[in-house]
Amino acid sequence: MDRDDLLQPTLAGHQTRPPVDKPWRVGSQVYVAFFGGALAVGAIGALNARTLRMSARAVAAIAGIALAAEAALVTAVVATDTDEIRIISIVAGLAAFGGSYLLQRSPDRVYHFHSDDDEPYESLFGPGLIACICARIIEGILLFGVLEA
Repeated sequence: MDRDDLLQPTLAGHQTRPPVDKPWRVGSQVYVAFFGGALAVGAIGALNARTLRMSARAVAAIAGIALAAEAALVTAVVATDTDEIRIISIVAGLAAFGGSYLLQRSPDRVYHFHSDDDEPYESLFGPGLIACICARIIEGILLFGVLEA
């Protein structure tokens, strides 16, 4: 059985034109979630969804999941009055990654199937590092403001 025959029913009718830019690996976004938290993985996931030409509704859903995870982080920190903010932030980031992953998984498979490049993905190191740093600064300002109030 040929590979094209096997995947033809699931990929029939899907968009076959490649994106202008290469997307990032969806699985690599877990590192951004771990080190940068929910805001970082939400930003990276939303940008990657746009690169994969996902609908505006899907992009908004990824951003909404990240904001909900960040709101849960702030609520948990305020409600428990704990010093384990970093661990709660990692859990929130991984939860946001889970939702983002589920939304990007199918379009990423379609992209990978139709890609002709030897390396069909762009490196996430630079953008991921910038997202992690910026998100941690924003999260620090947010939590400092909430805890001081």
